[in-house]
Amino acid sequence: MAKLPRPRRRRPRVPISRIKAGCTYDTNDIAKLLGLHRNTVRHWLKQGLAAIDDRRPLLVHGAVLKGFLLARQGARRRKCGPAEFYCFKCRKPRGAWGGLADVWLHTEKIAKLTALCEVCETQMHRSVRRADLPELANRLELQSKASLRLDGPPDAIENCDFEEDLAHVETEPAE
Repeated sequence: MAKLPRPRRRRPRVPISRIKAGCTYDTNDIAKLLGLHRNTVRHWLKQGLAAIDDRRPLLVHGAVLKGFLLARQGARRRKCGPAEFYCFKCRKPRGAWGGLADVWLHTEKIAKLTALCEVCETQMHRSVRRADLPELANRLELQSKASLRLDGPPDAIENCDFEEDLAHVETEPAE
């Protein structure tokens, strides 16, 4: 029997806002504060997190820890180009399949775009400023998606007795 590939585990988001820049922390304090294992903090020290000195217990300044974690987060970010969407399946910025994107106006200043990934054909989403739509229209073929409630009322249900109910309302006196 063939083994199934293990699903990717999502990394826990580290709560950087809990770190006080003016405090010093040892490995156990950092682990408790961020809800991580001590070995994770030890790996960070090997990867470049700078301790104050080489003496035990290893102490890390809060500002240095914050800077290290923000740099790690920034390295993982993928910047999308003007006509690109981020595909969560490919985990990369990708272009729209066929250069097509659907647009609907979300608020006065924001428009939402939906397109298919050019590689895996997964649905991708992106929010843009409405002022940027003319520039985007030069790069993508935009199709407007009007809200269903603006198109008018739906057709009546076939087995509805609407006319029969109207006849009763007109002929029966009000009580």
